[in-house]
Amino acid sequence: MNAPEICRWSPDEMLRLAASGVAKVDLLGPRGSTLCSMDEIAAMAAVCALHGVGPSLLSTPPSTGE
Repeated sequence: MNAPEICRWSPDEMLRLAASGVAKVDLLGPRGSTLCSMDEIAAMAAVCALHGVGPSLLSTPPSTGE
């Protein structure tokens, strides 16, 4: 059974939020990161995930070789 698709933001809104967060960090450095909203942080993570940045299966723990 597939979960219903949840659309938190439109693609344009997601990019706007992500760009706003990136601009704060770019302009103010570490201080800018403390000024990002939770939505900006989530949007930045979503943009990264949509572009293939990060682990391929987030819910699967890394293999221990056993």
